[in-house]
Amino acid sequence: MKYLALVAAALTLAACASSGSAPPTSRPPSPTSSPVLSPSPSPTPSVTPVRLTGDGVDLPDGLVEFGSDLTDVRARLVAALGTPTKDTGVGKSFSVYGTCPGQRLQGLEFAGGALRLLFGDVIGPGLTLFQWSLVQEGRTQEAPKASALVGDVTTYEFGVGTLLGELRTAVATGTLKVTPAEDSVSASFRLNDQSAGLSGYLTGTSDTDLVTEVLGGEECGE
Repeated sequence: MKYLALVAAALTLAACASSGSAPPTSRPPSPTSSPVLSPSPSPTPSVTPVRLTGDGVDLPDGLVEFGSDLTDVRARLVAALGTPTKDTGVGKSFSVYGTCPGQRLQGLEFAGGALRLLFGDVIGPGLTLFQWSLVQEGRTQEAPKASALVGDVTTYEFGVGTLLGELRTAVATGTLKVTPAEDSVSASFRLNDQSAGLSGYLTGTSDTDLVTEVLGGEECGE
């Protein structure tokens, strides 16, 4: 028996030698590859939106109040709102914006004209912010919202296209005054919130009518 086993082993070695292959050996199992984990994406930091209040333009870095000098706040406004769509340069206070206070005026428009900021010599020789307005022009969906201060920590944001019924529901009774259209003047509203207040124009006085313009600060005449 031992003789036969030796003969079989010799024949196996001879066969491997003739074929050029090594005799079979036991191989350790291949290690299982560990899954590659992708790092979790960093959370997107929340950005405080620009809000338009009865006291001025509330930027992420603080409020630009009415009366702020254009030379002092222009860089902050551009950083928050982007490059103006239009800069009128310094001109007369009687312009496409109406008859505005003071003698000189400069307008900055954003979002294709949907947001207008007006600066004039209303409190001195320098040009200071005296009005912002949201109008039915340009890219209204890109413009900031008007923000009514309706409570100690509560705000209500609205803009061009807001239903009058929604505005009535959002603010306390007695703080919103709606005036019907008269002659060539459109229906309008005045919102006496906890800021200096907001005003604007409407398509009518029913709940289904829409806000067509919102304004903070001093108005310009016709």
